[in-house]
Amino acid sequence: MDYRTVGIFAHIDSGKTTLTERILFEAGKISAVGSIEDGTTESDTLREEIERGISIRTTFHSIQWKTKFGEFCLQIVDTPGHIDFKNQISDILPAIQIAVVILEGGSSVQSQARLVIEELRASQIPIVFFINKLDRFQDDYLDSLISLEEILGKAPEVLFEEDKENRGEWVYYLESQDSFPPSTHENLMKWSDELLLSQWSDPESNTKWNMIGLSRGTKDNSIFPVYGGSAKTGKGVRELLNLISWIGSKEKPSDASQYTLFRRVHPQYDRYAVIFSEKEIRIPYLLEDAKLKEGITQAFREEDGDWKEITEIPKGMLYYIQETKELDTTPGNYLSSSSSGKKKELGDIMSVSPFSITIEPESEADKPGWLKALGDLSWEDPGYHFQEDLDTGQIHLWGRGELHIEIGLRRIQENSQKKIQTGSINIARFERLKKMAHKVALEHHAFEDSKSSGTLIAVLEDTADFSKQVAFEVSLSEEVKNSIETAFFESTLHGFYGREVIGLRLVVLGFEFPGKDKEHLPSLLKVAIHSGMKDLFRENTVLVGPLTEIEVSVDTTQLGVVLSELNRRSAKIHSVDEERAGKSRLKAKASAENLLGFSGSLRNMTKGIGISWERTAFTSEFYAVLKE
Repeated sequence: MDYRTVGIFAHIDSGKTTLTERILFEAGKISAVGSIEDGTTESDTLREEIERGISIRTTFHSIQWKTKFGEFCLQIVDTPGHIDFKNQISDILPAIQIAVVILEGGSSVQSQARLVIEELRASQIPIVFFINKLDRFQDDYLDSLISLEEILGKAPEVLFEEDKENRGEWVYYLESQDSFPPSTHENLMKWSDELLLSQWSDPESNTKWNMIGLSRGTKDNSIFPVYGGSAKTGKGVRELLNLISWIGSKEKPSDASQYTLFRRVHPQYDRYAVIFSEKEIRIPYLLEDAKLKEGITQAFREEDGDWKEITEIPKGMLYYIQETKELDTTPGNYLSSSSSGKKKELGDIMSVSPFSITIEPESEADKPGWLKALGDLSWEDPGYHFQEDLDTGQIHLWGRGELHIEIGLRRIQENSQKKIQTGSINIARFERLKKMAHKVALEHHAFEDSKSSGTLIAVLEDTADFSKQVAFEVSLSEEVKNSIETAFFESTLHGFYGREVIGLRLVVLGFEFPGKDKEHLPSLLKVAIHSGMKDLFRENTVLVGPLTEIEVSVDTTQLGVVLSELNRRSAKIHSVDEERAGKSRLKAKASAENLLGFSGSLRNMTKGIGISWERTAFTSEFYAVLKE
């Protein structure tokens, strides 16, 4: 059996889950096609997914697919489309052997699809495009092709066309290999001199050089095939599966062989990880890394809802292992010896999860249960992080966005009768040093000026990132250096606006020691630095926070009220484009804290029709200035 791991990717509401459902039906895995609206699909099973009509978790389904050129096991991976869950897409890419990117007929390529295409190309994953909803838009997919060509930097290969005799029906070239138009036939080979020479040297051969070119060119990322149809009606879905099966999967050279796709919590088997195997292995299997040798002692596959233990794992197969302390199963990594001892620093959490909320159980006795639930949540989705404040008893939960946190809280409350109190969502705020290089001489006197810290000569300057650094250009004792470093980092915890200061470096140029009495030197030196830094921060820092790029699709009649709302939130409008079918699309930027609650407000303003897509980040290149 030839195993293929196929990722389904798209912008939100483009039809990923609908396509997955139709694939399961066409393969005979389910007897009826489920509905997103009714909450009866195989992929979206969480209450939050059903109520909101969006995918929150990555899921996979195995199907058997038989074609005239072979039989395959296609492992279909359905991914979330909302940007708050983007880490689940990035995490799975090394295990994806071929990608299907869904585009929506009647519109240009939307923002999340653009980001996914860029990531897939950077990872050199073969891509097949499927233009969906042609039951509604018929032959109206020119905008999709034009914007796709702009993204790819070359024209994609359209491998289908409308049947000239039966309008509304489609001809798929792969199904009838003699139907390839001459230009398409040539395009499938001209990317490779080797293929062209092979055809020219053997013109009478029955070899289908165009079919070989299609497979090799797609795997080489030289060709980007496009099919179209309707996931809802099933038009073109079987043909899409045949195309995927023909193209095959690209070999991935790697010393490692077992890769973590994602992690889940099973009601019966507890925590487990889904692993992708790049080569055939037998259980028990030894993993090797630089220092430790650990192994997989048990492996399972799912069969009719139950787990079946397996000892032989074919190349390309997805299988399950239960949680083990000996192995690191972090999504996005190759399986290796455990690194569970590493503690994530607060600054690391803030950079990827700038949104946070405070949680307080009603009673201390309830806390272990909530900590367990939060642990399971962050096990499944490493985009969540939590810490318990031992001083206040509160729990802080960080996430990637407003929706991400809201859904996380709802998920941990689903199966509990206990109540928790939550604060409002907080967004990271820091101070950043303005572009400056300021030379200072810091000194402090005490005990009626009889004691001195000595004089520290230094330059305070901004860095190119968010780091904090101390550099010494003079030789000093370890005691003095430690005093300077400790005082510097303590001083940066509270700047002019009372926030932590980031993005600065203290370069020590010299130090004039006080007289013979050095008994109080470390303490006095710290006071000198604290006082001097506080004065330097005054009017030399800006308050900064995460920045959000937002894209909004609304009916043109509602554009004015949406623009007014964004203006009220101090958003900077970058573009407003009118699309077909009376739709307008606008792009803007604003500080993340100004956009809190915008999605809900948009739904109310547009009676549920308006759609927003938001990308929030907080990096040294991408941030908002909140106050000068």
